[in-house]
Amino acid sequence: MPALRPLRNEDTSEVLRLNRAAAPAVFALDASELARLLALSPLHQAAAQDDGDLAGYVLAFAHDHPYDGEEFLALRSLMNAPFVYVDQIVVNPDTRAAGIGRMLYQALTEQAHRLGATVLCCEVNLIPPNPASLAFHHRMGFAAIGEMETSDGRRVVLLRKDLQAPAAMRP
Repeated sequence: MPALRPLRNEDTSEVLRLNRAAAPAVFALDASELARLLALSPLHQAAAQDDGDLAGYVLAFAHDHPYDGEEFLALRSLMNAPFVYVDQIVVNPDTRAAGIGRMLYQALTEQAHRLGATVLCCEVNLIPPNPASLAFHHRMGFAAIGEMETSDGRRVVLLRKDLQAPAAMRP
């Protein structure tokens, strides 16, 4: 099973490779945009295999990070609770169905708890359609809170998942 760790600048070529393989399900990144995103948040995670290749990654931002993605800004205007936003979650096609996505979300949930966030948010493409991601997110407990057209011509559904307090903090 891959080991989770923070995403690093040295992961750029692997992230860009996985990002290209996931198109059009996720927004295409280039090295300069990825560097910008890495500098904006410490929440990004990598699922690293023993050989150094990535089995997956997640780009995530807390509600108060200085991120300017239009879906993030839309969610910020909709949400009253502190949240963590998943900008991209990508799993290597060779390791799909191995629990990598769930593992990345578990790590992100733990980070959200440490930050005091009570909600995870993301968006999934409706046009172009991404039914596998939508089904995955529904299985993970995400629910739709709206839809929007993006400036690059996509239609997305905005999703949220309310987080339970960690067991140690429950009464």
